[in-house]
Amino acid sequence: MLIDYAAITHPGKVRKNNEDAYLLSALDGDEPILNGPVRPLSVGEPGLLVAVADGMGGAAAGEVASHEGLAAVSLFLFGHWGQVETAARQELVLVQALRTAVTQASAAVLRYSDDDRTVRGMGSTLTAAVLWNGCAYLAQIGDSRAYLVRGGQLHQLTEDQTLVNDLVAQGTLTLEQARVHPQRNMITQALGSPQALRVGVARLPLRRGDQLLLCSDGLHGEVPNHQLLDLLGRGEQPQQSLELLLEAALDSGGRDNITGVLLSLRDPALPLPKPGESSGLKPLDPDQAERGLWDRVCAFFRGGAS
Repeated sequence: MLIDYAAITHPGKVRKNNEDAYLLSALDGDEPILNGPVRPLSVGEPGLLVAVADGMGGAAAGEVASHEGLAAVSLFLFGHWGQVETAARQELVLVQALRTAVTQASAAVLRYSDDDRTVRGMGSTLTAAVLWNGCAYLAQIGDSRAYLVRGGQLHQLTEDQTLVNDLVAQGTLTLEQARVHPQRNMITQALGSPQALRVGVARLPLRRGDQLLLCSDGLHGEVPNHQLLDLLGRGEQPQQSLELLLEAALDSGGRDNITGVLLSLRDPALPLPKPGESSGLKPLDPDQAERGLWDRVCAFFRGGAS
């Protein structure tokens, strides 16, 4: 799959430390890019992993949490998906590998926190996508987001796991109240939490011309959706588009760390979108017919992760 990509991160105007991190990893063995200069990756059959994490915990703890979480996700997928024999590369295996990678990343952050008192209580959001077989497989913890631009429309692909989002869903708050609520950034799930995570995975069929943006709340919290669409719709290369988005976030206040990864899908092998086509995003939870196979796959990964 031919993919143009870029990544950017910035501490913003207020924070002294940058606790955000991004990751790009070709799952066939190339050295992952973790907050480093973006370079060409040889994306083989296992696909491409991209992710954004927003650490929390104060001082250097948030930075440690975001880096540890991303590194753990990449390592697990490389060992349990990227090296799986071709015949076993089924969607069900990838979905469970992605779910397990997130839970293993959370456990890694928690172990680090337990071992080092100076970073105790740290955590991180995570929004990740594996691009494979003409689709993007998305997983999320917290309030970093994934967006799709297709056919001149912006689609928010993830739902913020936050207190105010839960209150909106319950009808307790309106969307307008949620945008200015003093606890709008209080997330309900995070890597490093001692509680079990509810990791949902969704599949997005990719189309030629799609743009996929993963970003922390330092970007989407400062740049409204209409401006995101305007800046992404100017036809710039991914790096130039990200620089425009960063400038807009800083102009709006830059109150948090700002991070984004942008993918542009120009592969002629991808089908063109149909007029008025929706995103086609589909949550991937096993139905009853798949339960036996699903249980065997889960048991395999539990054994491999022990």
